[in-house]
Amino acid sequence: MLSREVVSSLQDFSNDRDMPVVSLYLDIDGARYPSRVQYETELNVMLKNARKPGYVPMELTREQTNSLDGELDAIGQYISMDFRRSGARGLALFSCQTAGLWRVIPLAVPVENRLLIDRQPRIAPLSEIIDRHGHICVLITNKETARIFQVFAGSITEYTEILDSVPQHHDQGGWEQAKLQRWHELEVREHLKRASDATLDIFKQENFHRLMVGIADELWPELERVLHPYLRERLAERFSIDINASADDILKKVSALDQERIQREEQELLDSLGPEMTAGKNFVGGLDDTLAVLNQRRADMLIVESGYAEPGRRCHACHTLSFSEETCPSCDMDATLSPDIVDDARETAIRQGATVKTVEPGHPAMQQAGRIAARLRY
Repeated sequence: MLSREVVSSLQDFSNDRDMPVVSLYLDIDGARYPSRVQYETELNVMLKNARKPGYVPMELTREQTNSLDGELDAIGQYISMDFRRSGARGLALFSCQTAGLWRVIPLAVPVENRLLIDRQPRIAPLSEIIDRHGHICVLITNKETARIFQVFAGSITEYTEILDSVPQHHDQGGWEQAKLQRWHELEVREHLKRASDATLDIFKQENFHRLMVGIADELWPELERVLHPYLRERLAERFSIDINASADDILKKVSALDQERIQREEQELLDSLGPEMTAGKNFVGGLDDTLAVLNQRRADMLIVESGYAEPGRRCHACHTLSFSEETCPSCDMDATLSPDIVDDARETAIRQGATVKTVEPGHPAMQQAGRIAARLRY
């Protein structure tokens, strides 16, 4: 399962022998590829292209070339013989078996088909999925029952169900009615407190990014009173849903709300980008300036228009990125041709601890920026 720990382990991969590492991202979404033959055909094209001269952006020794051939063969055989998508919509696979790396990660969201060869795993797409979606805790409750779920990038897991015996409200009137009503309200409040405490326990274990709550409007004030401040800080949405709703229905509701959030935040970011760049504050735009701040480790966010790619050069000695210089401007070593320096910029940003956001084309601010921009740390 995809997690920050998985990405960190890939980022820390040690490749002492400098063997080529293959990073495969494969779209296996059943909506686009109803038959496995269809996504296997896409893979075979990528594997064939990877063997063509000039595809690998580095010089390989005979040993490294033989190792790469073995990795590509192993990947092709695994997908055709052993892999079953079992509901997954995307696949990430990392292979450098001579250095002990073989990692298969089914994904609940589709990915762009890509096969990348480098000295380290290419983790930017995985990190972007995590940053884009985050882990969402979903608490659904009524007066008697609470259900708690985790939703992450298209998948849902139910943690626990809390069922309390809450006395029913009666309509018999008089002093007895008032007594029963107070008892009923107290039991409901205690139930909601238990639901909140259970959610807090999950937060302490999982440190989720956002909380969504499914609850009737008349119950919300009572729950809000007992929510721990940590939970209130992470409250993203409140909605109504039947307590007995299926996990799939809950996932659809939560995913739709989260997609609205993603679009809203992206719009706010892009709306601020143009004025900030015009004023010379916080952001730089254009490939040269963006690569410069990445080389200086000054970027805390990289924003790239979907589909944007440019060739460039990369220094494998000091990791400097450049648009055109044949000699590294930092260490004077030869800079290796890169078929896509924009993708290298994504990878560099992630490994520096920055966030990467890929946005849809066409926004005026991104056109003004030259299709790529960086927000500065300082």
